[in-house]
Amino acid sequence: MMDLTWFILGALTGATLYAMYVLFQNYTSNWLSWSGLGLGAALILFSIAWGVGAVLEGVPRAGSMGIVLFALPGLVLATVTIKRIVSDKGFIR
Repeated sequence: MMDLTWFILGALTGATLYAMYVLFQNYTSNWLSWSGLGLGAALILFSIAWGVGAVLEGVPRAGSMGIVLFALPGLVLATVTIKRIVSDKGFIR
């Protein structure tokens, strides 16, 4: 079961990197955009790994707390960064 979990997490990581590549091919960006989106995506992927790993080990409360504490800031950071990238202004020009 754990092998399938790591395979799916690897596939999600690959899909995330491909989506970031397509996004930055279509929009102008700078180092702050890369940093914000990369950190947001890393936090979201880390929270998925934390939650699934904790549930598989039999401690679902730790898994849910990890998802809340790591995914929420990751979602906020990724959303704000994507909104700034897609807008005409960008972060710093």
